[in-house]
Amino acid sequence: MNASVAWDVNGCAYNQNSAEAQKFSVNGTVTLPDGVTNPDNLNLIVSVNVSVSRGPIVSDASKNTITGISSDGSYTTETKITFTAVGAGTDIENPIKGDVRYLPLNWEVLESRSWDKAPYSATFRMGKSGNYTLTVTYNQQKFDGSNWVNTGTQDTKQVNFTVAAAPNQTLTPAADKSDANQKNAVKTGDNTPILPFVIILVIAVVLIAGILVYRNKKK
Repeated sequence: MNASVAWDVNGCAYNQNSAEAQKFSVNGTVTLPDGVTNPDNLNLIVSVNVSVSRGPIVSDASKNTITGISSDGSYTTETKITFTAVGAGTDIENPIKGDVRYLPLNWEVLESRSWDKAPYSATFRMGKSGNYTLTVTYNQQKFDGSNWVNTGTQDTKQVNFTVAAAPNQTLTPAADKSDANQKNAVKTGDNTPILPFVIILVIAVVLIAGILVYRNKKK
């Protein structure tokens, strides 16, 4: 003999908008079949515990961030700037098939540098004042059940920042190449000392002059 149960699903703690694993209880009321009585007034309210496995987590690229540096920051040519690239979904533990994350790949200011593994941080200093842009590239990856695999999709995030000259910075002026009186104005790659050759040349001229004078006397 079977009895029907009216489950109060709407009154349970299940969150249908969550992709996370959930555990909750569902209460129900037992309806006795026709001809069955309840002379002992037994409680007809029953409860069942339910476990729901989570679904795939598809991380949003808008959650990729760069921390530690700001467009409103105060930086000079003596400031060591340290930043961290945070990829959406890189905090997923025990991934399942279909999970999607974004892994920081490289960063660039004046030249590109790559990361091989976490932590995805770097420190740099700009030697000249000016306006700069930090760009970080993220690889989208999908878990295939065994490994994280690149999907071919990438996302980039940027931070524009300004670097001012340090107050106590000593700047060495460049030489004025237009100065005709400048010593050593022309410099080649040959650093051979020229003085010995000048001495040899002078001696040679003296010897030649002596020979000519000697010949003239013999005539």
